[in-house]
Amino acid sequence: MWGINFPTRDPFVYSIFGIQYLADTPDEPQQSLISTFDNLIVPSATHVDKITQVNSSSTSPSQGKTQIWLAYWSSTNEYQTWWTRPDVVQFWASLPPDAGMYRETLTVPRSRTQFGTNKQDPVMGLGHLSPGPYVSVLDKSGYWGCYRHRIPEITPENRLQSPLAQPPTASRPACSSTGSTIRSGRVKMTGFPENICFVVEGQDHSRITPEEKDYWFENFDGPVTQWIEDLVSAGSEEGVLDARICYDPQSGMFRDGLPEVLNYCRKVQLFYFLDFGYMLQIGMRNKGHVNLRRKFLKSYGPDGDMSEKGEIYLWVETSILKSGDIDCEYVGCTEGTGLLAFEGAFGNNGSS
Repeated sequence: MWGINFPTRDPFVYSIFGIQYLADTPDEPQQSLISTFDNLIVPSATHVDKITQVNSSSTSPSQGKTQIWLAYWSSTNEYQTWWTRPDVVQFWASLPPDAGMYRETLTVPRSRTQFGTNKQDPVMGLGHLSPGPYVSVLDKSGYWGCYRHRIPEITPENRLQSPLAQPPTASRPACSSTGSTIRSGRVKMTGFPENICFVVEGQDHSRITPEEKDYWFENFDGPVTQWIEDLVSAGSEEGVLDARICYDPQSGMFRDGLPEVLNYCRKVQLFYFLDFGYMLQIGMRNKGHVNLRRKFLKSYGPDGDMSEKGEIYLWVETSILKSGDIDCEYVGCTEGTGLLAFEGAFGNNGSS
């Protein structure tokens, strides 16, 4: 396993922007909004992952899709310089009350994050913020809690736990065939509890060989699909505040099954957990995941069947956020979108 050395201790920024559309493809005004914003952000951020979220689960009717820009900024100054640029300010201020667009800005202290990947090439995610080569994290890999040991600020005395005694209840209307409820206007949210854990997980099957593909379907495709569905359905009562299962529509497909989002070669999942402990616990409690993890480490680890042949690319980013590190705004989004589902759950953290 490989990690990165950051060139500075200054915080970096994730900015997650999404534009929702309630059909399989955006209509003309939505496509215009997507194109305009794309031209604003892609040339400016250090790196942008353009991914698509299907706004439903495998058991719920489609509620459309969301075009997401997961943008990485090397510093708060880089992000603020762009965010306060006149054309960006004008774009955001001019959004209509039913725009269906949101932003979630996460300022991350580098001492509160970790990045791990099984391959050094190509560069993915947070790897774009490190100018040097990857470094081995093999000594902090392959056991429960290894991510925790890669985050400098976590100590045995301070595990960066949530101050909340129990998880909050999400306010998300059940999916229905009649469509989603739109929350017109702007809702800004700050004042989140300490130590929310933001996770990015990615998988890329683009380079797998026919032999590895057969091995994957025989051993892993079913358990992986079930594990992801278990995570999505776990809900806030299990500490999973939000889960977004996304894909890169330009990456091609390596399978034909359900859910459709997992058919694509390159997939990215975004999660908010109440704290790091909840993320760890759900993985340790889920028997399917425990067995999946054990078998994967055996197959792709030293002397495993795929140790020398495996070309699947995996990466994971885990960040623990302070209360003031999260700044969100939702403009004409469907009720329950992202952290909007917790408006008022943490005190006075919403304003219109």
